[in-house]
Amino acid sequence: MRKNTHILILSIMIGLLLAACGSAADDVPSLEATPSTIAEGKILDDEAAVMAFVQCMRDEGIEFKDPVVDSDGNVQEPEFVEGFTVTREELAAPYAVCSHHIDGLTFGRERGDISARVDQMVKLAICLNEKGHDLDEPTAETIEQWGVNFRLGFDWDDPDAMEAYEDCSSAEE
Repeated sequence: MRKNTHILILSIMIGLLLAACGSAADDVPSLEATPSTIAEGKILDDEAAVMAFVQCMRDEGIEFKDPVVDSDGNVQEPEFVEGFTVTREELAAPYAVCSHHIDGLTFGRERGDISARVDQMVKLAICLNEKGHDLDEPTAETIEQWGVNFRLGFDWDDPDAMEAYEDCSSAEE
């Protein structure tokens, strides 16, 4: 079943690519189109977006495997090629260049109501700001990017920062 899905998706992508390359019409999708304009199926949209992200990261020197779609049609979060290692600092610049490809995507699950998560992260940001750390407060629209920025930008090696994080995290539970 999974192989058939991949063949179908590959066939559709090749057909779209041929149509885009072989026509001068303005209404034909191009490789620079947004994922939602490439095809009507969500699986293809998400997989195409993740593939664009993976290719961008590869162009920036980060080695990722090709995207995987699970049996429920959910695109899984990209994984590094086996044996490839990278630090948070080394990942930050390439991610900043490529992250626009996956804005708003959720990996392996449907995007549900995120208001509770936003509320929790706003409380965390306020608490950390009160403890001397400069953080923006996330919104429903920025929560995914905020989380990435927080994970990459927070000084996890600073014992005072870690203590503040632990205090603020435990206050939320």
